Amino acid sequence: MVEIQDLGLQDFETVWHLQKELLSQRAEDKIGDRLILVQHPPVYTTGRAFLPEHLLTTPPAPVIAIERGGSVTFHEPGQLVGYPIFKLTAERRDIHQFLRGLEQTLIQTLANLGYAGSRDARNTGVWIDGKKVAAIGIAVRRWVTWHGFSINVENDLALTPFISPCGFDATMVTTLKQHAPGASAPSLEQVKAQLIKAVQAWWT
Repeated sequence: MVEIQDLGLQDFETVWHLQKELLSQRAEDKIGDRLILVQHPPVYTTGRAFLPEHLLTTPPAPVIAIERGGSVTFHEPGQLVGYPIFKLTAERRDIHQFLRGLEQTLIQTLANLGYAGSRDARNTGVWIDGKKVAAIGIAVRRWVTWHGFSINVENDLALTPFISPCGFDATMVTTLKQHAPGASAPSLEQVKAQLIKAVQAWWT
């Protein structure tokens, strides 16, 4: 069973350093698989595919270059961020398969909340009605995954106009709140509960 470490609201760099510590411990089998769940104060991160033109203007929050795949993305309160520190054992050493499994887990999470999430054959992530609601960008070291994904739940998307998120126009990004299937959108805590359920069903 995956251990869940819920950090609440925590700055990005603190959690970045924590990931590195846990990665080393997981690689040496000192801990089991762990999923960090967190919200971050406003911050942008850039991955290995970042191009300078993906920053459209001077951004209103820190920009941090990190090890994950993908280009520029953002984090802000109301967005649920997950960092799976998972060991890819011999039978699971297929990074493409891991990414597809993570996408399906997020799609299942949304389905449990009444949303019809989908894949885009050309771009990693999860989409609702043609707009991106969940971003994925991982890294793998010593066959342990780190970095991870974010789900836009009830954040205001205030950081998106300053960037081209993963090369897209900012208007292509959405939140669960904007696509609520019923009378009201699920809370972040409700999304978290369904995500944990889906992750435990996937990574056993």
